[in-house]
Amino acid sequence: MTRRPDIFRPSRRVCGTTPLSQRGLSLIELMVAMAIGLVMLATLASLYASNSKTHNEFSKTSAQVENGRFAIQSIEQDVAQSGFYGRASLVASSPSYIDPDPCATAKTLLGFSASPTLTLPNGVVGMVYGAAVPSCLSSYNVAPNSEILIVRYASGDASASVDTTNYFLQLSQCSQDLAPLAFDTAASAFTLQTLACNGTKAEIRKYVERIYFLSTCDTCTPNSDNIPTLKVAELSNGALVVSSLVQGIQDIHYSYGIDRDQNGSPDCYVDDPTIDNTANCGTISPTYSWVNPVTNWYNVTAVRVSVLARNVDPTVGWTDTRSYSIGRTVVDGGAVADGPYNDTYKRHVYTTLARVWNTGGLREMQ
Repeated sequence: MTRRPDIFRPSRRVCGTTPLSQRGLSLIELMVAMAIGLVMLATLASLYASNSKTHNEFSKTSAQVENGRFAIQSIEQDVAQSGFYGRASLVASSPSYIDPDPCATAKTLLGFSASPTLTLPNGVVGMVYGAAVPSCLSSYNVAPNSEILIVRYASGDASASVDTTNYFLQLSQCSQDLAPLAFDTAASAFTLQTLACNGTKAEIRKYVERIYFLSTCDTCTPNSDNIPTLKVAELSNGALVVSSLVQGIQDIHYSYGIDRDQNGSPDCYVDDPTIDNTANCGTISPTYSWVNPVTNWYNVTAVRVSVLARNVDPTVGWTDTRSYSIGRTVVDGGAVADGPYNDTYKRHVYTTLARVWNTGGLREMQ
């Protein structure tokens, strides 16, 4: 008998025992999957929130650092140029110096005169902590007890065209000229010559005067934003024009280096050059007299600038319990340091030393 191939053998598997493929999830499996997904989603959301918060705080800190840097750099650059009135030497003319009213805008009140003697305004003058606010700034929300710095100089650009609204300055380099200086708004007033005395006109430079002060707001009207701001009033077109320079500057302090022995280097730093600082600076030989404030300002050869910069936006969960020293030696409400403010703004102090090169540098070369 021939054996049939296995292919024709009947199946021996019992009906109903064949394994079935999975056709869905049980309720328990579904709940476990959802729980895992929710945990992952919560983790990602927490990570995103943490990264966003870190990014926001980093942006706030970066802006604060940049604001502090820009504030002290702007002041440092202006102090470095202060007292520059042209490339001609005025030493032989033995000029006298005065401190004009910072609010003055008329030509005869700005401190320049060629007769009967040569007179120039001091390049650096300050209004110390607690001083009265100049009348021209009274409507600009000046911060209480704000220290004010005034700088004056001739522009480094000697190619500017003379107009009839701004003040310009020309120094004579020619011994044949009848006047050592011309200060005016009219082009016809500038006839002084170069060293060759051949009719070639000496350089004409625009006069620059800036007043740095703190305001309690950047945008002050119609509603104040309450952002402390460093502002500058600049003499332009015959008037003082105020503009915001840097937001977030809450306090500023200037310490003035006084050169008592005329060698160009500051001998001591004082907060108020208008008073007798013998107790702070000691005595030298020959004795230095603090009697004349104008002379004291003329002898300023360096300015130490310290600013307290604040974040523009608050930080949730932060309380500023710190105190900040910006070098002020007078008593501010019973404390030398600023703070603690006990608010939600982060702060930092930035400091630089600005040299008055056009005073100290000339003395060092003598």
